Amino acid sequence: MGERYWEVDAVRGISLIGMIIFHITSLMVIFHMIFTLDWYYEVCRYIHLGTSIFVIISGVALVLRYGRMAGHSKREYHVAILKRGIEIFLIGIAIAVIASVAIHFFVRDGNYMLFNFLQMMGLSMIICIPFLWLGKWNIIPAAILIWAGFAIKSIHTGPIWLLPLGVLPDGMFYPRDYFPLLPWVGVMLLGVAIGSVLYPNGVRRFHIPDAGSLGKAFSLVGRHTLAIYLLHLPIIAAILYVIMVVSNALGMPFGYL
Repeated sequence: MGERYWEVDAVRGISLIGMIIFHITSLMVIFHMIFTLDWYYEVCRYIHLGTSIFVIISGVALVLRYGRMAGHSKREYHVAILKRGIEIFLIGIAIAVIASVAIHFFVRDGNYMLFNFLQMMGLSMIICIPFLWLGKWNIIPAAILIWAGFAIKSIHTGPIWLLPLGVLPDGMFYPRDYFPLLPWVGVMLLGVAIGSVLYPNGVRRFHIPDAGSLGKAFSLVGRHTLAIYLLHLPIIAAILYVIMVVSNALGMPFGYL
């Protein structure tokens, strides 16, 4: 069984914490608890950097999985990634349905969740499978797909089936938590390329000190990213909703829907 490297989990944990901070501010905007949006837009400028790091680390993790599956065939390695990708994609669909129903009844702005972060992550993992053999040379398809993600923004409207690629139907609001495959699958392939250089066959090729207490804390978060990601949004939304209701009941309104 291959080793689990603390630094990879720690970077993933730090990225997840950044995403949680962004989601808190986004929910406060939805609950009308924030009206001065300048600093919120400033946060938005940096969120894609944190998300990019998370997706890159997820690509590195695909390489590390190979090391943790020592003794298994490549077919078993690919099947394991396929199963995990399908699982994450289906969870993403469930979240999109639940969130869109909640938006319809409570927020009522018609801005639904149609292709979210987990749907993108699951499909990207699956798409990466036939590219894994390229190793460090994944830098080439990664660059092409990232470029395509920026190029496709010039296509302003298209059929609904192009939505997962980054093209929205005419008149559609920009969906909530929207992460199209382009450029993000390219970002994950970039992680595969980096992982193939730094962790060939899933084995670290450089020396790094042991994790300190802070590194262990971030690493702990990084080892449970899916569970934390699934739980943090409903918990934060529930807390903000209670604050809104109680503050209004006390005659000191703080937020509304």
